[in-house]
Amino acid sequence: MPDVFRNSLRSSWPLCLLVLIIFTLGLICGALNLTALPPARIQELHDYINLSLKGVRELDLGTGRVAWEAMYGKMLIMVTLYVLGLTFMGIPVILVMVFLKGFVMGFTVAFLNYDLAWRGLLLVLACIIPQNLLYLPALLAGSVASLSFAIVLFPRPSSTWSKIWGSFARYTGVMLVALTVAVGAGLVEAFVTPWLTRMVVGILD
Repeated sequence: MPDVFRNSLRSSWPLCLLVLIIFTLGLICGALNLTALPPARIQELHDYINLSLKGVRELDLGTGRVAWEAMYGKMLIMVTLYVLGLTFMGIPVILVMVFLKGFVMGFTVAFLNYDLAWRGLLLVLACIIPQNLLYLPALLAGSVASLSFAIVLFPRPSSTWSKIWGSFARYTGVMLVALTVAVGAGLVEAFVTPWLTRMVVGILD
């Protein structure tokens, strides 16, 4: 399975580059969007962050409910990508999903650094980075695989059912690996990130 994963990505490097560009544009737009917010909205977000930090000590760490919610959200995204890859019409939606992930991440990191300065950087390292070390590669690889298979489905004279079936098998294999990694990211978010966040908040206090 890992060989299928690597070979599929190696043959799809133009799509890898496209996905990275779209994600990077999302990051940049998300960070720049901070400058467009009115002062009242920034104050609302500031109050929300402070309220959230005060409640960190009461976090119920490592519960089954938290783990399920963290895994479910990421599994839902990966399944959505898989379904979108089954039709050529899903290509723009896949790209929008990649852009939005970059946008949200870029805005969150920019706001924490703007609002909390060096303390924001510590929170980014504790709250955002751990699960995304697994989730981002899974999401981007899944997006590339979905785009690649959606292109295969585009009608052309050379298309044959045997070629499509072989591509479908490889596509499903790649997405299963990506889904497994995404589940691992959900476990990190449920069991590791809250502990790191509580530790960082204790240091900041």
